[in-house]
Amino acid sequence: MTGEPAEIERGEYLLAQVRESFGRVVYSHKTHEKQADLCFRKNRWQQATLVAFTAISTGTFLASLVGYLVSPQVAGLTTSFIAVVVAALSLGAKNFKFSEESEAHRDIASRLWDIRESYLSLISDLMSGAVSHADARTRRDELQETARAAYSAAPRTSYKAFERARDGLKSSEEMTFTSREIDLFLPRALRLDKSEK
Repeated sequence: MTGEPAEIERGEYLLAQVRESFGRVVYSHKTHEKQADLCFRKNRWQQATLVAFTAISTGTFLASLVGYLVSPQVAGLTTSFIAVVVAALSLGAKNFKFSEESEAHRDIASRLWDIRESYLSLISDLMSGAVSHADARTRRDELQETARAAYSAAPRTSYKAFERARDGLKSSEEMTFTSREIDLFLPRALRLDKSEK
């Protein structure tokens, strides 16, 4: 007995573990992308609301000065209320920094993208036999350490972002392409289907 079947079996376990790690990184990457999008939308909404209420408060103040639209008492109350809203929105913009949070998630997503692609390359090398199991274990350990460092620096994500990531990956297939789609990205000489016009 050469022991070769045992080595192949151990290689299958290694490939299974690398594939599992790849899947987790894919989900984390997509979740941070979705969280960045959510934060970006919140930032846009926050800024638009602040601008709108600031403009309204100026318009109401002018209307109360001129006395065209409402009685002075109602105008005063309305102006005061809107001023409170503007102050609250301004404080919220200083305390809830959605723009910075969005950037932090985009940064982590970028780091995870690199890790994801490295896992994909390792899977390809393992399946094609281009890397020894010992070298694959070393690369796996390096990738795990890189992922650990990225995760430790990552801001928290929300369940909503995870749900959107899951929907994007499972239903919308945001990470996959058909062979024909990939061919259309490439010059004709690099296409698998050379007859594609």
